[in-house]
Amino acid sequence: MSSEIEGEQLIELQRQATLGRLLAGVAHEISAPLGSILANLDVTVRLFDRLEKAAGEPAPGRTLELLAAGRELARVDRQAAERIKGLVRSLKIAARVPDPDPQSANVNDIVDSAFQLARATFRNRIKMETDFGELPEIDCYPHLLSQAILNLVTNAGQAIEGTGTITGGTRLEGDSVHIWVADTGQGIRDEDKPKVLHRGFTTKALGLGTGLGLLIVNRIVTEAHGGSISFESEWGRGTTFHVRIPLRQKRKGA
Repeated sequence: MSSEIEGEQLIELQRQATLGRLLAGVAHEISAPLGSILANLDVTVRLFDRLEKAAGEPAPGRTLELLAAGRELARVDRQAAERIKGLVRSLKIAARVPDPDPQSANVNDIVDSAFQLARATFRNRIKMETDFGELPEIDCYPHLLSQAILNLVTNAGQAIEGTGTITGGTRLEGDSVHIWVADTGQGIRDEDKPKVLHRGFTTKALGLGTGLGLLIVNRIVTEAHGGSISFESEWGRGTTFHVRIPLRQKRKGA
C-alpha cells in the first residue's frame, strides 16, 4: 500500500513540475495574441470615429473602405482569440483533477493538448506535426494519460539539439488505441536501450533530467491502464515511442 501511495505522489509531483516548466512558454504564447487584440481595440475605437464622420459624407466610398478595415481587424482578433482559447483548453486538459475511476475520454484531444503546450514551449526551434486517426472514446484516467503524453513530447523536445521535428499520431488497432511520439533527436545507444524505462536513467545533460519521466510513463501505461509501451531508436537519427491503451478499463471493485 505504501509503495502505491509513493507512486501516486511521485506521478503527481512530476506532473506539477512538467506543467510548471510549460507555463512559461504558454504565458509567452498567450501574451502575443493578447497584445494584438489590445492594439486592435485602440485602432477599432478610432475606426468608429472615422465611420461616424464618413456616414455624413455624400460619397459612400470612404465608408466602405473603413468597413473593410474593420472586418480585417475582426478577422485578426478572432484568430488571436482562438489561439488563446486553444492554449487554455490544452492547459485545462493537462491540469485535470485526478479521477478515482476510469473516465470516457477523447484520446486525440489528450494528445493534441500535449502538442499544443509543447509547441508553446519549444516555439520555432521544433516543428510539431500530428496525424490523428478516427477513434472512439476510450476508458482511461485522463489526467494520467495526459501526463504520460506530455512526458513523451517533452522528452522528445529535450532530445533534439537545435532544430528538429516531433511527430505524434493515433490509430485504432483492434481493441486498443495506438499512440506514437517520434522525434529527430539524438536517439538512444544500443547499450542504453535496456535501461530506458527504469528509474534514474537519462540521456539529458546534467540539470535537465532526473530519469523519472519515462519511468512514470511506463507506470501510467502498464500499471494504471494495462497497456504496453515500446520504442525504436537509432543513434543520431531519433526515437519513436509506441503506447497502446485498451479501449476499456476495469472499474475498481468490478
